[in-house]
Amino acid sequence: MDFSSENEIDAIASAAVSNLLPAKSRPQYEKTYLQFRQWCSMKKIDQVTENVLLAYLEEKSTTLKPPTLWALYAMLKATLNVKENIDTRKFPKLVPYLKSKSVGYRSKKSQILDKEDISKFINEADDKIYLLMKTVLILGISGALRREELVKMKLTDIEDKQSVLIVKVPDTKTHCERIFTVSNLENIEIVRKYRALRPPRATSDRLFLKYTNGKCVNQNVGINKIGEIPSLIAKWLNKDEPKKYTGHCFRRSSATLLANAGGDLISIKRHGGWRSSTVAESYIEDSLNNKIEIANKIQPSSSTEENKITQPSTSASFNGENNFHLQASSLRPLGINGGTFSSCTFNFHMSK
Repeated sequence: MDFSSENEIDAIASAAVSNLLPAKSRPQYEKTYLQFRQWCSMKKIDQVTENVLLAYLEEKSTTLKPPTLWALYAMLKATLNVKENIDTRKFPKLVPYLKSKSVGYRSKKSQILDKEDISKFINEADDKIYLLMKTVLILGISGALRREELVKMKLTDIEDKQSVLIVKVPDTKTHCERIFTVSNLENIEIVRKYRALRPPRATSDRLFLKYTNGKCVNQNVGINKIGEIPSLIAKWLNKDEPKKYTGHCFRRSSATLLANAGGDLISIKRHGGWRSSTVAESYIEDSLNNKIEIANKIQPSSSTEENKITQPSTSASFNGENNFHLQASSLRPLGINGGTFSSCTFNFHMSK
């Protein structure tokens, strides 16, 4: 590539560097940087140092929760690097400071739906009213989908293979295509039923269209409506505080179901498309079944031990009409030693 001048090279390099900021959230990054620079101007600060960033974050910590404070730091880290060539990784006190602010903090998480909740709603809710919600629930749980991924799902993202639905999630938060399947035949029929109601003159290729009185209309379902569906399902199920079932409910419920079924770290990360192990580890840690299994290993119940120790062989054979032969291994758990008996009467009381 030929460049006519050094200025042209600088302009191209500057444009390339500006693309380092996430395209979707770039306005928020720019706003965060501008607010920081205005604060510096008000404080008459010319040079950004570690102490300057610590003072700014400390001031913000009085009104921001720890997760938001971390997000603020991440945006400042990126914009200062792009715009001023400042590498905040050279400031070793920042991350420990942020970690100290997170000590003891527990973020509010969406409530989850368990297997019985999901089954009850799918099997008992009236299709004339709740068919759209059932379809969103099935796909959301099967793929651990975010509300953004559900609202953007298209007809072409679902491939019907008769006994299984293969679903692609191309537009993900991590920019990595995910694929999941729906194999439950009853659930497949529900998805097919909803798709079959699509108006023939629909102008959108989005999967989810507004559903009213047993019919789909030519209007896309918005992200807020998708995010509201978990709380509406919880309300139908008569759950306490249904508003706590947020748009993240399906994703959390799916990961929790997988963890409770014995899913390991790798399978949970792949299922949800998480790059970090931290989130996936939290689902394994919070899994009730996992906690019960650990408890049984630490302090097994007496019934568990008895089941392991006293499982006698019940093999026996008949020789003729009145002759009955027992193996010695069948009698040892009963306190009887020896394997050869003659002219003996044994009374057995068998319970069903």
